[in-house]
Amino acid sequence: MKKIIFSIFCFSILLAGCQSKTLENNLSQIRIAKAAELEEGKTKTERAKEIEKNILKIEEIQEAAVVIEGKTALIGLRIKKDSKKNIVDLKAEADILAREADKNIDSTAITANENITTMIENLLS
Repeated sequence: MKKIIFSIFCFSILLAGCQSKTLENNLSQIRIAKAAELEEGKTKTERAKEIEKNILKIEEIQEAAVVIEGKTALIGLRIKKDSKKNIVDLKAEADILAREADKNIDSTAITANENITTMIENLLS
């Protein structure tokens, strides 16, 4: 009987030791993730706002929604109804302006589709 109780005690000590190590590892990962979120001292949200502000310099664009994930900017555009420019040209201009606003962006995914733009806006709220 004493051997069983001793075995259970040792097993519980072993499990308790694993738990605290796991917690420590998770906290380290959180710190790394928070540090990685900052690029040049700015959060992803601040960087996205700068990109949005830069894109809104294009006269034909009414609204823009920007979400940054990693090195990619997801951009949804709402184009003015009276716009005479081709959507492909507007997307190309938005791509250039996004990369100018944030040098850490390697790629962009730009859409003028109303439904997808709404989904991007929902990610922001």
